[in-house]
Amino acid sequence: MERDELKHRVEAERNEFEIYHVDAEELWSKIDHDLSKTRRMHSLRWISRVAAAVVIGFGITWLASIYTSDPWSNGVALSDLSPELAETEFFYLQQVAEKMQMIQASDQALDPEVLDNLAVLDSAYQELKMDLKDNIDNEEVVNAMITNYRIRLQILEQILREIKEHNNEGGNEISI
Repeated sequence: MERDELKHRVEAERNEFEIYHVDAEELWSKIDHDLSKTRRMHSLRWISRVAAAVVIGFGITWLASIYTSDPWSNGVALSDLSPELAETEFFYLQQVAEKMQMIQASDQALDPEVLDNLAVLDSAYQELKMDLKDNIDNEEVVNAMITNYRIRLQILEQILREIKEHNNEGGNEISI
């Protein structure tokens, strides 16, 4: 019987229990607004991912065309000098390609300035190859070429670290 008594009392004093008053129309309006904003952000994110993929695709194609061309017409590659330098060059090329693939797979939009810096490093490397063609025994040029690879790797690793930090924060777009 106590249960029925409690039930009647709660029903009689229900208005006193409701301390928060919600306007359902306003609540649904806010939800609808947030959903439309999310849809717009999703389409912008998709467009930026496609643009980033296109830019990185062109960059990788350009890099591949540089590295697959005749080495003597574009200068002397490290691999032309000795087996040890060939191994060093192969290692750096493999590392650069792997980091670029990881960046491309992340679908993050990259700052165009970073891509420009990588292009500057590529053109500097091509100039070093031409310098090495003119003076094949120049150790300074060989060291500069290896340093160029190291700098490229450092930039790519920094990009990957920032992408990882950004993904841990749960953001949508990153500008490195």
